[in-house]
Amino acid sequence: MSGCSSKSLVLVSLLGLLMLLLCGRSKAQSNQDCCLSYTRVRLPRWALKGYTEQLSSEVCDINAIIFHTYSGLKACVNPKEGWVKKHLLFLSHKLKKMSA
Repeated sequence: MSGCSSKSLVLVSLLGLLMLLLCGRSKAQSNQDCCLSYTRVRLPRWALKGYTEQLSSEVCDINAIIFHTYSGLKACVNPKEGWVKKHLLFLSHKLKKMSA
């Protein structure tokens, strides 16, 4: 594969990820910004900056992990998914190293 083709493939992949994240983001519920559903997109680790945990026992209706990306987008994902648990472990190690 040529260098131009690889750059095009990366660009198309990033644009696809952006579109899926935007489509998968839930709408706000009253004054609280809550996840109402999960995105089906498996996010790459390199795109993740951090996360927030949403609990159904608080204001919102469902348990969710809200992944924050370096591009400023947020994605609601199911905390029971195996890939989500692995990404959370990766992020917790990453964030510990940054705070040390």
